Amino acid sequence: MDSERLQHSPASQFRHCPGCGAPGPDVSAVRHLRCGHCGFQFFFNAAAAAGAFVFHGGKLILCVRAKAPGRGMLDVPGGFVDFDESVEDGLRREIREELGIAVGGFRYLLSAPNDYLYAQVPYKTTDMFFACEAPDIGGIRAADDVADYVLLAPREVDPGRFAFASTRRAFAALLDLLREEGRA
Repeated sequence: MDSERLQHSPASQFRHCPGCGAPGPDVSAVRHLRCGHCGFQFFFNAAAAAGAFVFHGGKLILCVRAKAPGRGMLDVPGGFVDFDESVEDGLRREIREELGIAVGGFRYLLSAPNDYLYAQVPYKTTDMFFACEAPDIGGIRAADDVADYVLLAPREVDPGRFAFASTRRAFAALLDLLREEGRA
């Protein structure tokens, strides 16, 4: 096991067994915690997250992150999918929370792994990306973990300003799609 990879795994954050409280559960696997005292086992799985490249009038609505990780950098609206929620429903909810707008016409782009360090706790995520439309942005406002928003034509976006590698990868896929459709 690569010690640096293990050091940054979610399992490495546990110093005591969540089942019995015994110190030193075995975290020799990146995504597996096992207690030698009581036999408790837990497997850490990737958290589902979704983001959308939201179009309005041919321009993208991009967010400026208000918080770490990536504070001040660009991002797409979105976030973690809650329990008992579909990816699309979670994405609609997140866009309402962050921008106060409704969207529709989701088109799946791709998924990509991501490392999300929040409050010094590493989260492994599977980020799913979509393109969609916002027909009415009259009530748009930055809220939740969004400091501001910008409207940019896709060709005006500097991919290096995106906070996450997964978003840069999805943006490249979006540009490919737009070229295929003759919209870029």
